[in-house]
Amino acid sequence: MREVTCRSALVRSGIPGVDYVINPYSGCLHRCVYCYASFMSRFHGNEGEWGTWADAKVNVAQILRKEMLLSRKVLSPGLQLGEHPSAPPRVLRVMMASVTDPYQPPERAYKLTRSCLEILSQLGKSGGWSASFKWEALELSILTKSDLVVRDLDILQDIPNAEVGMTITNPVDSISKRYEPGATPSSRRFEVLRRMSSAGLQTWGFFGPVLPYHSDSPRVIREMLIRFRDAGVRRVLVDRFNPYPSAVARFRQVAHPDAILALNRYLKNPLAYLDYLRETVLESATSLGIEVELCF
Repeated sequence: MREVTCRSALVRSGIPGVDYVINPYSGCLHRCVYCYASFMSRFHGNEGEWGTWADAKVNVAQILRKEMLLSRKVLSPGLQLGEHPSAPPRVLRVMMASVTDPYQPPERAYKLTRSCLEILSQLGKSGGWSASFKWEALELSILTKSDLVVRDLDILQDIPNAEVGMTITNPVDSISKRYEPGATPSSRRFEVLRRMSSAGLQTWGFFGPVLPYHSDSPRVIREMLIRFRDAGVRRVLVDRFNPYPSAVARFRQVAHPDAILALNRYLKNPLAYLDYLRETVLESATSLGIEVELCF
């Protein structure tokens, strides 16, 4: 675990519906075999295997506060450097996080995510959002696989338009342990969503990636959507297994033999597989009355 400093906290995002992301850490210790962010290793001078290292951006909260107080460019979506923010007020959409998990194990000690939330909460209470920055409000979306997010329920309740998303790829704990060995068990993640929803927070589910063999049958897809619904989420995003070479290699190292065969069938005819997956997800969602968004 390294302690590093960052020059920016708010980073422009290419994710649809998100203006900026905050990544309090680089790397991740959840060790998810399918992770798309393993390419980050080469940008941080870390030769360790993905999932075995993380860097704590120890000054991220201070930089976030500075950016929010001093940089009108950062806080006005779509403005160019030097442009006067004369456009009508807008909502700033921020996600935490995109290439790391904001509540991975080091967060228990470092509390970098909590510190960033405190900054956002304090600025909101001071009226700084609309008065100083020419935007109406903040929409904050958290995405995690950790039950540690419950620790920050008090602050999240103080941030209007905050929502908590939980990534869950399979309802069975032993399967999540195989493919996400450092993350909170699936059953506990559903409990966290239920608790957050009961506390009045908006919640959402991320069913992704859909694991070949383990999670792509009509029965499991239906069970996943039911469990998300029963946990109180308002929508579920669904994504495929993205066959990056590194993700495929890691999957094959730990997967059940039948899962490897299922992955091979997917790779052999991806268009047919994805058509099947879309049809199956939408059919279950329609019959259950659950809002889903397909990410593929």
